[in-house]
Amino acid sequence: MNKFKLTVLAASLGLAPLAHADTNADILNELQALKAKVQQLEAQVKAQQTQITDNQKATDEASKVANHADVQVSGIKEQTESSGFKGLKVSGMIAPAYVYNQDQQASSFVFLNRSNGDPGAYSLYNYDNSYFGGVYLQFQKETAGGVGWNLTLAPDRGAGVNMNGNSIIHEASVSIPLNNETKLIAGQIPDWEGYEYTWDNQTKPITHNLLFDFTELTAYTGVGLDQTVGNWEWKSMIANMNSPRYYYGGSGGRAPALVFRADYTPPGYDNADIGFWGMVGKLPNSNVAADGTTPLFATGTSTAQMFEVDGYLTQGDWGYYGQLGYGQQTGAAYNGGKAKWWGASGMLTYNFTPRFLGFARADYLNNSSNGGGLPGGYMNPTAGGPGASFNGVNGFGPGYVNDGTGNWTIVDPNKGANRYALSLGWNYLLTESTTLKMEYRYDRSSLATFYNVSDGSYKKDNNLLAASVVVSF
Repeated sequence: MNKFKLTVLAASLGLAPLAHADTNADILNELQALKAKVQQLEAQVKAQQTQITDNQKATDEASKVANHADVQVSGIKEQTESSGFKGLKVSGMIAPAYVYNQDQQASSFVFLNRSNGDPGAYSLYNYDNSYFGGVYLQFQKETAGGVGWNLTLAPDRGAGVNMNGNSIIHEASVSIPLNNETKLIAGQIPDWEGYEYTWDNQTKPITHNLLFDFTELTAYTGVGLDQTVGNWEWKSMIANMNSPRYYYGGSGGRAPALVFRADYTPPGYDNADIGFWGMVGKLPNSNVAADGTTPLFATGTSTAQMFEVDGYLTQGDWGYYGQLGYGQQTGAAYNGGKAKWWGASGMLTYNFTPRFLGFARADYLNNSSNGGGLPGGYMNPTAGGPGASFNGVNGFGPGYVNDGTGNWTIVDPNKGANRYALSLGWNYLLTESTTLKMEYRYDRSSLATFYNVSDGSYKKDNNLLAASVVVSF
């Protein structure tokens, strides 16, 4: 072997350990990286196990809280049911008003007042002193069987005050399902007539139209049926009209009447209705004979027939409302004859903004027969003269004329006045539960029937201005 070969072999043997050293370093680095990765994965697994443990603890705690809450809710439900609050709804309204009446020289707040400020007297129902300026509280309850119960309390302004002395009961009624379409209804139920409702939070104007105030009834006391079939709803009752019970000092009191109403909802309209109403039977009659003392009817009632059609439609910002009515009652006219009346009312509304609404309402009531007369015999001889309720304030009955000596006398006891009314005003929705109202009203009569307090004369017209704030819940 020569020297060159030995040198090459020696060089090769010297480089071999160096190559082996590089391979070990790489392996060591990979092992260290793998170890770091394993440690990272172990840390992640440990963190996940910790999170799972924490979640399980939270789930267990939430389950305990939920079980506790469920026990509490069940207890509240049981307490509510045992206390009678299940299915109970409470609502109410308060609506102070301010009224200026030109002919009566009256400018006053109107709220829960009685006639002449006498707490023991009956409340006089005039068009400037009707249901507005009142308050009501309503309790409604429905049981599991679908039986409905309604009690509405309205001191000095409800149906009870107008037909039953000083009663604060406006409505006390029940409805009992007989099947899916028909319910038995009973109790004291407010009148079903017209397009206008009773309370301030249900109406646009402050005052009511002439038909509502003077030709519609107050309430029915009796039993009947309420049936819904498709787009129709039918209601009927055998009941006392405007009286909780008929009994007149042993002179008799059997005077039920049949009252009915049918409502049809036209398909394709979101808010529209056509209604038909009628009453056949006997009504209370307060008329007296010409001497002013002897009742015309010993039983206090007389036969009457009344019919009416009404409807409404709201589309977009516009609202349309209308009503036609006719009626007659034996012995209820001023001269003791048959009272007859017919009339119409229409109202147009427009929402200038979602909060601001304007309205215009026009009324006509023909009441010329036999000196004038309305349901219940209100136009009797004792109701005439200065300061009297119906003839002096509301503009009905025979007209007056000055005889030249300063005395005002009846022109013709057989001819009554026809009445007109125009109302203009607005509503402003201040909050979701509060509405501000303003109304100007012009009333006119075909005869001089409005008593002018300032000089003792009789006029053919009157002006009224009213404002109200209505808060409901």
